[in-house]
Amino acid sequence: MLNPLLDATFRIITRERATQLHRLAAALDAEIGLPKLDNDPDKDLFKRNFLLMNALYQLQHEGAEQGYHLQVEAMDIRLTEQPAKSALQTQDPLRDYYLDWRNYDTSKDDVITLLDQFWQRYLKLPQLAPQQHAELIKKWQLPTPYCRRQLSKRWRTLAFAAHPDQQGNNSEFQQLQHEYEQLKHYAKVENSSNSHKTEKSSR
Repeated sequence: MLNPLLDATFRIITRERATQLHRLAAALDAEIGLPKLDNDPDKDLFKRNFLLMNALYQLQHEGAEQGYHLQVEAMDIRLTEQPAKSALQTQDPLRDYYLDWRNYDTSKDDVITLLDQFWQRYLKLPQLAPQQHAELIKKWQLPTPYCRRQLSKRWRTLAFAAHPDQQGNNSEFQQLQHEYEQLKHYAKVENSSNSHKTEKSSR
C-alpha cells in the first residue's frame, strides 16, 4: 500500500534536514491537513503516528539506496549523507513493526479513504497533451502504464539527485516537482491486494 504521507514527509525532511517527530507532525498537518482517522481520540492519535512512522522508515530505506541516512528517533529526525560503507541496521524491531501494515488496523479502509482524499486535489490540474505526457514518461523513465507507487518512488530518486544540497539546483528541483504533479493525474491506482506485486514488477 502507498502511504499517503510519503510525499509530504519527503518534502519537509529534504527542506528542513533535521526536525523532531512532534514538529514534523505539526508541519504535515499545516501543509496537507490530516483528517480524523478514528472516532476514538487514542486510536486516532495511534493511526496518525503509525502513518508517519511508516513513511519515515520507508524513506529511510529509499534514502539509503541514494546514499543518504535518515535518522528516525522521536527527538532526532535527521537526513545526512551516508558514509559509503554504512548500511541500515539489519535488526530493528521498531522499524519492522511500523512497516507491517497489519499493525495499523485490521481494516485498511481509513488509509484508502485518506489516500483518495489526498489525490483528489490533483484531478483539477490542466491535462497534458498526449505528446507531452509521452515525453514526460520517457524523460522520467517510467513504464507504460505506471502506477502511483512507481511514480512516487521515481520522484524521490530524481529529487534526491537534483536537490540543491547535491549537485542539482533549485530550479531543476522545482521543475521536477511540477512535472511530478502533472504525472500524478495519469497514474493508475493499484489496490492493496496487488500493490506488492506492482512494487516487485517496478524493480
